[in-house]
Amino acid sequence: MNNPTTNKLRLYKFRPLGTELDLYKLKSLIKTGCFWCSKLWDLNDPMEGVYRNSNSNPQDIERIFSGKNNHLICSFSGEKGFKNPLLWGYYANGFKGAVIEIEVEKDNNSITKMDYLSEEKFKENMDDAKKIITRKLKNWKHEDEYRYLIETSKNKQKIGKIIKVHFGNPYGNLNNTENVIRESKSLKSFLKYKDKIIKICKNKNIEFQNYSEGE
Repeated sequence: MNNPTTNKLRLYKFRPLGTELDLYKLKSLIKTGCFWCSKLWDLNDPMEGVYRNSNSNPQDIERIFSGKNNHLICSFSGEKGFKNPLLWGYYANGFKGAVIEIEVEKDNNSITKMDYLSEEKFKENMDDAKKIITRKLKNWKHEDEYRYLIETSKNKQKIGKIIKVHFGNPYGNLNNTENVIRESKSLKSFLKYKDKIIKICKNKNIEFQNYSEGE
């Protein structure tokens, strides 16, 4: 998907689509093109922002804390993450969700690819706030994460051009798919919300398709 001969980069944002609130958030995202950016402390890795600095003094600790606290973060996956079914399970409600594909400039200084480190490397001294919040243990490498970082108080940000919306397609290729849908309340809700998002995509001239493993 990513063409190395261009200066563009494709990134992917997983979203669940199982509740009215999920629907509202996804509708807003597609209509406005704005993504929600969070504080470091609101992310899901309990080691986020943890660092070691044997020479830290109170001034250094405050400086690094302020640097971390001043940034808002929006997480995306690269192509490998997008193709990983585990991420569809974690972040797209067990495939009952969607992925927003965006295009950004490769030289966008606000976007950083995460650095995945061994436990030994992770424990080495660190004193740069941005480097601290763009690294994780290797346990998370399968997420192929990129982070949009910005120092602002505005949580909603336009980060890139929305290219396509990919929908999960659970049980979509079975001979008895209709039977599964009939017996699954959550799947029926997802399909109802999916139809509403498709209408918005059509109005915005945004491509959409069902995701298939290996696409």
